[in-house]
Amino acid sequence: MDSFSLQVQIAGTAADGSTQTTIMNYSSSATKAELTTNRFDSPAKLTFTILEQNQISIPEGSSVELAVDGVNMFKGYVFTASQNRDGEVEYTAYDQLRYLKANASYVFEAMTLPQIIQQIAADFGLTCGTLVDTGYAFPCLIKENTSCLDIIFDALAETIYMTGKIFVFYDNAGALTLAEAKDMYSSTLIGDKSLATDFTYKRDIDSETYNRIKLVRPNSETGMADTYIVEDTDTQAMWGLLQYYDQVDENMNAAQIEQMCTQYLQYYNRVVQELTIDALGIPGLRAGMIVPVRLSAVDSLSVSRLMLAEKVTHTFDGDDHTMSIEVKNFDNLGGDLSIG
Repeated sequence: MDSFSLQVQIAGTAADGSTQTTIMNYSSSATKAELTTNRFDSPAKLTFTILEQNQISIPEGSSVELAVDGVNMFKGYVFTASQNRDGEVEYTAYDQLRYLKANASYVFEAMTLPQIIQQIAADFGLTCGTLVDTGYAFPCLIKENTSCLDIIFDALAETIYMTGKIFVFYDNAGALTLAEAKDMYSSTLIGDKSLATDFTYKRDIDSETYNRIKLVRPNSETGMADTYIVEDTDTQAMWGLLQYYDQVDENMNAAQIEQMCTQYLQYYNRVVQELTIDALGIPGLRAGMIVPVRLSAVDSLSVSRLMLAEKVTHTFDGDDHTMSIEVKNFDNLGGDLSIG
């Protein structure tokens, strides 16, 4: 098995009333662990199980760090503990993104996504790392009583639509990070004869497929709403009418809204393809990374290309380190991968 390190920092109070911390190493006593990262909408989640003597020894809020083969894969904080009759305690920890679930109201004018992240992080006392410049500034972004996580990921989605570039927002082992996916590249090939043990392929138009985009803008002068629609009648004839509806900010002009409609239709007007690959574990691989994949017999076609990982789950069980990688819409994610 890969070298597995699981350390927990427990804060406590000394006899003199001062705060003291104790670092505990659970690398050998953890019977199993699972780390899940998603490219969108949720914090990284680490669960690990320890056999304890009728007690829950790790208090809520304790800091947890996971490293594999010297690669830091997670830093977060314990939120839940669950014990069974055999004395096994399963702990669940989340990274900094968990604290962004708090609701807040903001008005961002002429600010980029990195600037938005920095402001929210400062308000909640969170640590930022590298935040790349996206080159896109929001004319005016107003959010009322909305979770900060949704504010950032909504802004991230719009940035992707408007720039045509894929950016990834995540906690890099204790530092909020914004990176372009093309710079998060794994050089390890995953395929039939290289780490992969199984795969599942699925196609659907059920969840994230739309062939009509309808955006409305409130108009305070008329008291009505201005409506903008872009659609594809060809796919409507095949699939039926699948409409995406949303309200945009009143300060956006017609050209900006029309561009947004066009970008949304280009993104959503397709069959969603989902490929889940089971493989031996690769230390450091996470959602948002570009992964080279070669598989045969996917939808009667061979796949040999770069793929964007939407969800990655690492499982540590005894001496085994395995992982499950989920990718979507891989036909448009990087073209053919030249493999010798």
